[in-house]
Amino acid sequence: MTLPIKLLAIDIDGTLLNSDFQISPRDLAALQRVHGLGVEVILGTGRRHAFAMPIARLLGFELWICSSNGAVTRSTQGENFHADLLPANVAKRVCSHMREFRSSTVLTFDTELKGSLVVEDTQQLAVHIGRWIEKNRDYLEVVVPIEDALTTDPVQAMFCGSVEQMRIAEAHLAAFPDKEAVTVLKTQYDHRDLCTLTSSMRTVPRDTRWNG
Repeated sequence: MTLPIKLLAIDIDGTLLNSDFQISPRDLAALQRVHGLGVEVILGTGRRHAFAMPIARLLGFELWICSSNGAVTRSTQGENFHADLLPANVAKRVCSHMREFRSSTVLTFDTELKGSLVVEDTQQLAVHIGRWIEKNRDYLEVVVPIEDALTTDPVQAMFCGSVEQMRIAEAHLAAFPDKEAVTVLKTQYDHRDLCTLTSSMRTVPRDTRWNG
């Protein structure tokens, strides 16, 4: 049997994973079946590559992961295809501009070692993303001030908090003097009172970028 579909790209959280953070047996069997028929399966996710890998391994076959909202594309075997990193000097200016939101800031670097995630403090972040903090404990490093961690280009700078907190942060970020240099993506979960703002390298046309 030959399928007309050549490629299937699927999100992880809230799509591939159910409310129990599991892949249902039915969905797993369907993906394995289409892969066996020659369809290219790709995971697309806001997670960083290392955090997406445990889910990818559950599928039982090698594939590509487009991670960090499209900033990094790498195979499950470690083969690199593409990376758009945020210049360190721009990231420093973002952190400086967002000074009052430092306790809500997470820097992500394209490594799989401790320090791939950098924060100034985990206390406030744990209120909103405690499960994520615990799962990433081995990768987290506390650096004060957070700018001192920017010795290399990060993948992104993320700000995380309640919907109301991030509404204020979003307005402040919109006034960033160099906003032409960054892409800002907003993800909001009203039922969890959780919102994230992610600043990464600007790579798409201007009128499609600011998703606030």
